[in-house]
Amino acid sequence: MNYIPTARALWGGLLALALLATGCKKELDDYYTAQGPQFPTLLTTNALGTATKYASGETVTFELQFAQQTDPIKQIVILQKVEPARDSAIVQTLTYAPAFSKRKNVDTLVVNYTVPTGANKSLVRVDARVDSQNGQTKTRTFYFRLAEATPTIVINSGPTNVTLPTATATSAPGDIIRYSVTLNKGGITAAPLPPASTAVIPAGILYKDLDSLVTYAKVGTAAERRVVRTKLTASGAELTTNVDIPLPAGSAGQPITFRFEVKVRTPARAASATATAVYTPAAATPFAAVRTGTLTYTGTTGGDLAAYDLTTFAAVPATGPATSKDLVISSTATNAVQFRTLSTGTRLVRSTAAVYTAATLSSIRQTYNATAAASQVATLDNIVVGDVIILKLRGLDQYAVVQVTGINRTSATDVTVSFNVKAL
Repeated sequence: MNYIPTARALWGGLLALALLATGCKKELDDYYTAQGPQFPTLLTTNALGTATKYASGETVTFELQFAQQTDPIKQIVILQKVEPARDSAIVQTLTYAPAFSKRKNVDTLVVNYTVPTGANKSLVRVDARVDSQNGQTKTRTFYFRLAEATPTIVINSGPTNVTLPTATATSAPGDIIRYSVTLNKGGITAAPLPPASTAVIPAGILYKDLDSLVTYAKVGTAAERRVVRTKLTASGAELTTNVDIPLPAGSAGQPITFRFEVKVRTPARAASATATAVYTPAAATPFAAVRTGTLTYTGTTGGDLAAYDLTTFAAVPATGPATSKDLVISSTATNAVQFRTLSTGTRLVRSTAAVYTAATLSSIRQTYNATAAASQVATLDNIVVGDVIILKLRGLDQYAVVQVTGINRTSATDVTVSFNVKAL
């Protein structure tokens, strides 16, 4: 016999299902309901102190980013522990004030923290703690070591002459002299931080990074002025370096006092050392009166007048020794004059009319030495009227400067070049 449910039975079943469903929903709601006070949110994107070393008294600025949960923020507490202390101490307590950043979508707080005093290389731990009204807290931490802010400098030696071949020779204005200095003697630039703090702490003084080395010169009774600034690698480690100084213009015969100052940018600190002895440059050595010369290239091989000796100021025949042929017309092909030197050690440098006009032995030497090695050559192409050529002769401290005054071509191969010469 088949059973057919009545309407009353159907309604009863539906009611039972509804009650069952209601009971399940209540159990789920109770299971997921938050219980007890909530922790504040202190984000990991905080811009905390990022350097590994700071100097006592230095102000470190860092930013906290946080948000409250179910209960308001009460305060922000900054604590520090300075080695060898075992406990932290509160250094700032900041009352919470809403400062919502729309760009970052969080509350922000900029903290100005002053680095404490302590022994060099001491480890410092800084804790930034956010407290809720409900008593819950959240903390972020960073570490650094205490570093010496003021650098040191010692003059080791000098001056020695860089421009002249003899280091003890007296220079003229524009010449380069050299001092050797040592910065942060016995210094180091880094010491390990947690979690590597169990590593051996290196010996030496931990210094803040150097920024620059500035050299000042006082000429006679004139005011001191800066003559050289050297940018240094950002490091606090001991550094021994050479300082090359161009002697000031117009200083010939006047005593010069040099002072060296090494600087740290943050915090701004400096130390200086003054050379104990003054340096008095000599007057520049003038060249003799202008001499004139001529090179004549004939035939296909140049002939007897295509070479010139710049120590005797005379033409050298074709059969003459190559060592005496300082300046030679070596080619006239394609209607272009080529200069060459055959003397061992002689090199040519193209220069300017202004250099020729003001030429002294010192200025010509300085110009030549300041020219890149790749431009100190044995051959110069396309010689034209007005060209100025500096020659260092035969590998010695002997110089001449030539100015081309005329080029006269008489045939497809034959050409005469006239020039002026300044030399000792």
